[in-house]
This record gives sequence, C-alpha cells and structure tokens, in this order.
Amino acid sequence: MIRRTAVVCLATASMVLTLGPALAVTPGVSVYVFPTESLKAASNAALPNSVANDLGINIGGMGSDLYRVPGTVNEYWAVTDRGPNNDNTLADGTAATGFPVPDFSPMIVRFKMNGATPQILERMAIQSSKGVGTTGLPNVPVFDGPPSTVTGGAGKYNVNGLDAEGIVRTKSGDFWLVDEYAPSVVQVGADGVIKRRLVPKGWTGVGTSYPTVDSLPGIFLKRKVNRGFEGVALTPSEKYLYVGLQSPLLNPTKAIGDASQQTRILKLDIESGAVVGEWVYKFDQVNTIDSSTTKATELKLSAMVALDDDTLLVQERTDNAFIVTRVKLAPGQSILGSAYDNPSTTPSLEALSATDSTLASLTPAKTVIFRSISVPEMPKKVEGMVVENANTLGFMNDNDFSFSYDAKTNKVTAGTTPTQFLYVTLPQALSVTPDSTLKALKAAVKPVASSKPKS
Repeated sequence: MIRRTAVVCLATASMVLTLGPALAVTPGVSVYVFPTESLKAASNAALPNSVANDLGINIGGMGSDLYRVPGTVNEYWAVTDRGPNNDNTLADGTAATGFPVPDFSPMIVRFKMNGATPQILERMAIQSSKGVGTTGLPNVPVFDGPPSTVTGGAGKYNVNGLDAEGIVRTKSGDFWLVDEYAPSVVQVGADGVIKRRLVPKGWTGVGTSYPTVDSLPGIFLKRKVNRGFEGVALTPSEKYLYVGLQSPLLNPTKAIGDASQQTRILKLDIESGAVVGEWVYKFDQVNTIDSSTTKATELKLSAMVALDDDTLLVQERTDNAFIVTRVKLAPGQSILGSAYDNPSTTPSLEALSATDSTLASLTPAKTVIFRSISVPEMPKKVEGMVVENANTLGFMNDNDFSFSYDAKTNKVTAGTTPTQFLYVTLPQALSVTPDSTLKALKAAVKPVASSKPKS
C-alpha cells in the first residue's frame, strides 16, 4: 500500500473555539482545507540541508497520523510517512516502489489551529542519530520489496529507514511511532532522535544507528509488504500502548492472508516495552463498509484511540469509506503466547473461517459508532482520527503528496488533491473519552497526609 503525507488540524463544534469559515453543508460537519507547501522547504525546516531537489512535489501537509494530548485545546502532534512514492517496474520486470525524493525523512510536526489556518509551531525530522535523518527507504532486501528511482532505475535500501504511520506523545516528551516495514514500534526522543526500535524476533536488519530490541512476536514477520503496523494508541494512564496491524498476516500463505478477515492488535507496557497482550480484530464484510468492492484485501485497520486502559476506538477502512468501532479488549481473550503465535499451528488464526466457533470465542465484541457514508463531504483515504470531546471526532485524509509521474515524458507533476480535516458530530455521545478517563485518574489520586506532628 502506498502511503504519503497529509496535513492535520482541528476545529470543534461543541467546544468554545473561534475558527474560520468551514466548507461543509451537512449539519454537524466542518471541513477545513489546508494549503500546499514545498516538500523541500518543509524538509529543510525540519532538518537543515536534508533535501536538495523535491522535483516540484508538495509535502501536502503533516498527517500520516495525528495525536491530541488529553486536556489540550486545538493543539496537535502529527507525523509523515516515508514520503512520496509511486508504483514502478525495474528493468527485469520486477515490481518496485519508486522514491522521487529518496533523501526525504519522515518528520514530526506540532501545530495549533488558529481560526481557519494551521500554525506550525515545531518541525523535526526523525533521526537515526543526531543530525542524520532516517529516510523513508526500505530496510531489508526481498523482505521489504525493492525500491527504485522515480523512473524505474535501481534504488537504495537503508536499514535505518522508517515508513512511519501512527504517533502518540507522552508527558515526558517522548514520541512512540509505528512503522510498516519491520513492522516495528519506535521510541523517539523529544529532539527527534530514535531511542530504540522494537522489532519482531528474527528480524534480519543489520547495522542500525540506534538500538533495536527483538521483543515483538516473531509471527509478525509474516506481515504483508507495506501492510505492517498502522495504528497506535496511548492509554490516558500512559501505562500502555496499543499497536494495530494494518492487514491480516500472510499466515501460512499469501492466498490465506489475502482472504482472511482477522488482523491483530498488540498491547505493550510502555515502561519496559514488553508485549503484555494480543487480540484478534475481525473485520466486517468489506461491502458493508464500501459498497464499491468485495475484495477483502481492500480493508485495513488504520487509526486508533484509547479511551481507557482496555477500550479502543478503531478505524476500519478502504480508500473510499470507513467505520469507527468501539472495542473492549478483555484479558481473557488475549492470544499472546498461544498456539496462534506459532507459525506452524494448523489451521492458523488467519485461516479460520468467519463463522468458526473458536474464532468467535477469541474475538472481542465491537460496536460501530460512526459510518463515513453518512458524511457526503468525507474525502477519500481518511487515515487519521482524534477524539476531540464526547460529541466530536476529527478526521483527516492522506492526499498521497498529490503528484503524478508520466513515464513517457519522465515528468513529475504536482497534483491538486487537497489535505482536509473534518469535525464530525457523533450521532450518540461517547460515554468515556480520553479526557474523562484522565480526569477520573487524577481524582483517584488522593494527597498523602503528612505524618509530621503539628508544632
């Protein structure tokens, strides 16, 4: 799956905020369109002298994912993915991914919404070591699929490269990202430098400039190329991270994985990085979400938000449409360390039929709380989601850097697809939000009485 950058910013209808004019006509919906920006200018602001030539491509925004810190108003963190890319073919006929700007490194952006215009407060490139960007290039030959130049020439690998997708930020200032290549979970310091990268057991990447820890179940090496980790959620307690796999594992074969409706969600202890839970996430039938397709491979798990330590909102999408579900992950349904983490298990989790009784017992119940088809203004390829308050969700689209390449003329042309952010009023208010959970946690912390005697 090709992923690129998008801009993100919010404006809520149910909070006391003054924003500029919105472009929606549907009641309860506000749409904000963001201007394009030179990829070179944005990249060099994030890491000086990192990109010399962007071929006229616009960065289109910062928003492969979005994170709103609970308790804040209208200020956000976002992350780009690996950068502009195009489907290509090498001279020998092998399918490849073209990288028009191979020096581009994913970047983290902090911004605030002022009226109708986003105000960029901070930019930083993700760095493998201080001052050296990771790039967005693939890591391991064969395993990650071949890179190419934009014209189809042989490209380069970089074991430090990231296809960053999800982002959250802790109170300490650290960021946690997820990546589609390894697939991996990445801890990044407040300065943008990687502290550690958690990878599946058996990952063959060698020579990274930062520490790697093989703490994730090895079965995740069976991820589909460019369908690794896509969603990440930080619990309001900041005890746990949830990490969502975009598509079912190719386990035991590509044919079985492509036909499967079961993907996986991991739970990590944020302090140790240890995996403490793993759950099945079962997709709905694709044509009940997007009536234009019946292909199971079109469905992906995308954005996630943790409402409390055990409850998530999950975006389940195609490029054209999506649903948001609420799911409770009960400890008794965790499959961590079970036979389904063993690649030799037959049948595999991915091979179980949708009506299998074993699968039913392992699958957490989910409730659909929103369908994108209810909002005519919703753009395609929505990949970001935040909970603004109990009544309002925010969504953003990925405009894929909005460029095209003409193989006949070898010309790259900037496109016109805008990055948009939408506020949507829910049909029914959420009973629990990250903010309400955080408030309850603070209220539960009672001051410790002093033992010092009164004078």
